[in-house]
Amino acid sequence: MSAVNPAIQPPAIRQRPDPTADAIAERKAKRFYIALVLFLFAIQITIMGSVMKLAIGDPSGAVVPNYHAASLNWDETRHLRETADRLGWNIQFTASDVADSQGQRALQMKIADAEGNAVDDLQVHGQLYHHAHADDVVMIEMKSTGDGSYFCLGPVRQAGLWQLDLAIDGGPEPMAKKLTFKIQED
Repeated sequence: MSAVNPAIQPPAIRQRPDPTADAIAERKAKRFYIALVLFLFAIQITIMGSVMKLAIGDPSGAVVPNYHAASLNWDETRHLRETADRLGWNIQFTASDVADSQGQRALQMKIADAEGNAVDDLQVHGQLYHHAHADDVVMIEMKSTGDGSYFCLGPVRQAGLWQLDLAIDGGPEPMAKKLTFKIQED
């Protein structure tokens, strides 16, 4: 046997990188970045879905009743709302401080003409709703109790801002009145 002289060794063969290792690393990187993009997309879909659910499902985001019709007929609507002022009529509205056990609250209105005379025998009806729940509209009719007073019980349970859109017929001209009133917490 021949002895191998350690000083005369063939030059070290450089090993080439394994092509399968590069392919595996590249596949791992592709999977990671694709998964990252899909994960971020899923987060975006979740956030947008939650925002849409809140926007659509929130009852306080309801549209004010008859808003579209009033805007299309703005001149007529404005004319009706200004009629009481144009005639010099004085309309005073009060809501009771207390509600009964069923949530009904006394709503009273006094109407006087330009000379201060009480105006009776009008047909007063309207729509009542809480500002935070404009989709929950209650139709009311106020009855004349004499001396220009009109009265009704309305389902005004919650504290907050309420809107009463009245139509008043039976006077010299038809008129409309928008009244906003606040109910304090009990």
